[in-house]
Amino acid sequence: MPRVRADLVMVGGKSPRQHIWEAIRAVNASPKELTTYAVARKSQQDDQAVRAYFRDMEKAGIVSKVRNVGRLDAEWTLLRDEGVEAPSITRSGKVSKYAGGAENVWRALRILGEFSAAEAAAAASVNGVTISEFGAQVYLSGLAKAGYLTRSGGTPGKKTRFRLIPSRYTGPKHPIYQRDFDQVYDPNLDQVVWRKADQEVAK
Repeated sequence: MPRVRADLVMVGGKSPRQHIWEAIRAVNASPKELTTYAVARKSQQDDQAVRAYFRDMEKAGIVSKVRNVGRLDAEWTLLRDEGVEAPSITRSGKVSKYAGGAENVWRALRILGEFSAAEAAAAASVNGVTISEFGAQVYLSGLAKAGYLTRSGGTPGKKTRFRLIPSRYTGPKHPIYQRDFDQVYDPNLDQVVWRKADQEVAK
């Protein structure tokens, strides 16, 4: 499946699956049946996207299908409430940890202020979430491009260090660096804050 620009799918700083997950928890908390149709209407998301998310969550053991309702609808049981954040799941039913790793790096930046990619990976790999040193390096470099961080070092024998610019801390949600598009979308601001293509046009 091709990657999609974050700014084209995020609404109000939330991804489609976050809207769907919040609707699942809301419908499940009421006397209503937890159905694909009810969740699609509650979340105001595309029916096909809701069905796909339920399918992936079923593979991950988060929901279980009770019965089909007609050709396209189904009733579900929520087996595991994963909390307020929508579970990030691949089409094969595996829980993706990268988003959690980036979130932990952002949180650690707020607390520690400065570190290398190796230190960031160590600080962010907690509670079952892991991010590699390379992954941390890519994420931190993206934030530096967007002006959230300053960088120093990077000379032979001295690792690059990244420091958070306090005034650029925009909120608890981690800015999303999409390497495929070389852009940073900030869900706290609900906008793309930096795009390489824009910089090249400005030259």
